Amino acid sequence: MTFIYTAFISPIELLIEVLFVFFQKVFRNYGVSIIAISMAVSFLTLPLYHKADSLQQKERKQREKLQGRIDRIKETFKGDEQYMMLTTLYRQNHYHPLYALRSSLGLFIQIPFFIAAYHFLSHLSVLDGQSFSIIKNLHEPDGLLKIGALSINVLPILMTVVNILAGAVYTKGFVLRDKIQLFLMAGLFLVLLYTSPAGLVLYWTFNNIFSLVKNVVYKAKHPGRILYCVIVFGVL
Repeated sequence: MTFIYTAFISPIELLIEVLFVFFQKVFRNYGVSIIAISMAVSFLTLPLYHKADSLQQKERKQREKLQGRIDRIKETFKGDEQYMMLTTLYRQNHYHPLYALRSSLGLFIQIPFFIAAYHFLSHLSVLDGQSFSIIKNLHEPDGLLKIGALSINVLPILMTVVNILAGAVYTKGFVLRDKIQLFLMAGLFLVLLYTSPAGLVLYWTFNNIFSLVKNVVYKAKHPGRILYCVIVFGVL
C-alpha cells in the first residue's frame, strides 16, 4: 500500500498542493482557491476521461451487438456446452468478458484523485476557522441547515444531486446496469463525504458541476452553442 500511495497518489497530492499555494497567492481566498483547484484538476484530467469514454463506448457497442446471441446461448445450453459456445462466440468476435471492466474506467480514474484530494484537504489545518460565503468553517462539516438540535450538512446533498444529474445525462440511452452503477457511486460518495470538511465537499461539488457541464456538451447536438453560453454566463 505504501508503494501504491507513493507511486500513484502522492504525485497527485503534490500537484493539488502546488495548485492550492498558487491559487491562494492569486485569489487570497481559501474557498475560491479550492474551487480553482477543482476546475484545474478537472481540465487536466479531461484527456484521460475522454480516452476512457471512447473505450467505454467501444465496449458497450460490442456488448450490445453480442447480447442477443449470448442470451440465446444461455437459454439453450447449460454447463460445459454453454461455456464452450460462449467462448467460441467471444473468440470469433475478438471479445472477452473482462472487457466489461472498461465500463468502470471512469471510476478507476477518479479513485486516485479522490484519495489525494481527500487526504490533502481533510488535513489542511489552515482552513480551520476560514469561512466562504455561507459556510462558516471550511475545516468542519457545513451544518448549514438546523432543525431543532439536528444539524444537516447541505453541501454533500447538493454534491450528490449534481452527481446524479451528471450521471443521468451521461447514461442516457445506456442499459440499466450502467445507470445503476453510476447512481450507486453517487450514493457511496454521499456516505463517504457527508461528515467531511466543507472544503473537501466544496472541491468535489465543483468537480461534479464540471462533469455535468462536460456531459451536457458531449451529448448536445450543437456543443459549440452550449460552450458559448457557459463561457458568457461565466463572464457575466
